[in-house]
Amino acid sequence: MTQETVSSRGGSQAVRAARRDEAALLGEVLADAFAEDPVFAWLIPPELPGRDDRMRTFFTSMSRGYLRQGKPCYLTGDASAAALWAAPGAWGMPLSQVLLEAVPSGLAFRRPLLRALRTQTQIAGLHAERSAPHWYLAYLGTRNDRQGQGLGTKMLQEVLTGLDANGVPAYLESSNERNLPMYERNGFRVVGELPALGHGPTIWRMWREPEACR
Repeated sequence: MTQETVSSRGGSQAVRAARRDEAALLGEVLADAFAEDPVFAWLIPPELPGRDDRMRTFFTSMSRGYLRQGKPCYLTGDASAAALWAAPGAWGMPLSQVLLEAVPSGLAFRRPLLRALRTQTQIAGLHAERSAPHWYLAYLGTRNDRQGQGLGTKMLQEVLTGLDANGVPAYLESSNERNLPMYERNGFRVVGELPALGHGPTIWRMWREPEACR
């Protein structure tokens, strides 16, 4: 699966590969999409001053890292939805990238930075247990005013169709229970639940076998 396989069908809702200079746009879309996410509300409470800017800082930083590493990042043509993926064996973040994103992460999380890092370590440790080669969906989000219009499924299918053709599984973590039905309709199943750091919001781990294996 490469970025060149992305379809141009669908007009303003067509899914395309994000360009290297579009980290800020990806960050803007994802920050809006995750504004009401329970885990991010726990890490960056909505009542904090400058919360929107802090969310954009985090997601722009993540997007920049994915683009810099050549990982597949996608947008709809009207920038209503975005997704960050990693190919098999490429989901981990190298130390050099961690260091590059240390300052933006500090600006985004501030006092809860340690909590955010511990949560990420917890999630990554469980992910590492999935030994079969798979594609990893790190973030998928639709702007708040466009949710419920099928864009999440459209974003998923642009990648999942290719994974089915090649017999490759996929994996993700969902931090919002209301998104589980959409993922389940697209072939994912819950393989584990965990409260963040033992006392925070629930995170659902989901695995998808390619269509031929279901």
